[in-house]
Amino acid sequence: MYQFFYIRKSKSNSKIGTIYMAVFDKRTPLSRNSLKISIPIKYWDDKRQEVKVHHEVEYEKINYLLNQHKSEFLAANKKAVRTNRDCFIEFAKEHLEKEYNNEGTKIKYTTVLNSLKKYVHDVLGKDTLTFEELRKIDFIGGYKKWAFKRQYNNRDEAIVKKTRTVFNYVIVIQTFIKKYNQLNPEKDEIKTIHYAAGVEDFDTVEPRMLYPDEIDRLINYNPSSVRKTDKTIDAKYQFLFQFFASGLRVSDILLLNYKHFIKGRIEFIVKKNGKKISVPFSYKAGKMLGHFYPSELEAAKLAKPLGDIELNAYEVEELIYVNSHKKPLEDLTIDDLMQFQQYLIDDRSEDNSRRLKILKGVIIRVENHVAYTMCEIMGAKPNGLVFDYLDYQDFKDLRIMDKKELSKEQTYKLHRGRTTYNGRLNRIATRIDVDKITSHVSRHSFAYYMLSTGASVEEISFALGHANPEITQSYIKQFPSRYSDEAISRFGASFNV
Repeated sequence: MYQFFYIRKSKSNSKIGTIYMAVFDKRTPLSRNSLKISIPIKYWDDKRQEVKVHHEVEYEKINYLLNQHKSEFLAANKKAVRTNRDCFIEFAKEHLEKEYNNEGTKIKYTTVLNSLKKYVHDVLGKDTLTFEELRKIDFIGGYKKWAFKRQYNNRDEAIVKKTRTVFNYVIVIQTFIKKYNQLNPEKDEIKTIHYAAGVEDFDTVEPRMLYPDEIDRLINYNPSSVRKTDKTIDAKYQFLFQFFASGLRVSDILLLNYKHFIKGRIEFIVKKNGKKISVPFSYKAGKMLGHFYPSELEAAKLAKPLGDIELNAYEVEELIYVNSHKKPLEDLTIDDLMQFQQYLIDDRSEDNSRRLKILKGVIIRVENHVAYTMCEIMGAKPNGLVFDYLDYQDFKDLRIMDKKELSKEQTYKLHRGRTTYNGRLNRIATRIDVDKITSHVSRHSFAYYMLSTGASVEEISFALGHANPEITQSYIKQFPSRYSDEAISRFGASFNV
């Protein structure tokens, strides 16, 4: 036996309807009664069986009366089917399906709700989580202990790091409870202020980044294996590309299209927050990308030799000494200049400091020209994904400069691509004796070094494509204290004692 509400159009006015209450036993109608409440049909939510929130109708009063009828029906019929309005988990799942479009978010939140359902069934011995159960002060405490034990009990005791999983689960539950409170103002509010209490005690973790010596080890990494299945060398260059391209997110890297290379910059809509981001395409990022696109990098180098930039007389005077290449000064490529720079560094017969300083400035300008040209070459390619973790045919429906709303299947494939990439990085970390490397470590590392060079929070936030500077500030607060070592050193050097 079950109860539901519906609206019947008025014969005299098709825009007005009267709310009815019906009771069925399976498919057999037992009763249909008018509640003698008339409202504009457009304000009736047929799926939720309630009045929509609108100032033209007394929605709070009407919905209160509907809930009264529901309570009386359930009290009188213990075998009646309990609707999703009586079970928090069902309410949350319905709201998730109705209000959230992002498939990735749906998957994450569904995982939380399934965890809660398992707790209710296995620990509380119930099939339904009533809203009254949520009001009990010890409910969330029991769930947190269960979830924490389930998350960490099987881990190696030597692993100190603990993730924020339990904290995130609690926040998701809070979110749905707050929504329920908003939709049911006539009911006593379910308090959640105590839900996150104590969770932070075991969920604190510093973001992982690579320090200079670790980055050097990664740059110099070369796998001993010659097997074609060992793709760690590709992962190395992709990670370094992320790092030099302003710490782009892994989802944005995997979905990076040739058409995102625009006038010397990488421009796209961030998948996570829908914000447009534009970062410079640097020569170092181009060199990393050159591992995958060697002919494009070589073409850019040949297209922009030294003759393409304007030189001052004193620069020409210093560079005229480059005669080992047996070609005109204007034909020297960036590789020729780098080779000459290394020669001057290795030459101990005379003081080359002035020439090196001048050469460095010239190299930077040539690098900028080469990077811009390579960006043009990449952008001229037909639509396609830059990296091969995903099949472009599965994602060709995504518009280049629109927010990426992925289907469930696309979200799954993106997750698989990210897992594959992180698995390769994990193998590199083991081989070069680094604690941990994931795709997100490049992002943390970029923010860390930007901060150490004196960049402001706003500058870092803009470069990372964060929705607001507060998110960036939360990164910085968690960085190890040694990011300030250089500043402290400069402070000490200013005193003579």
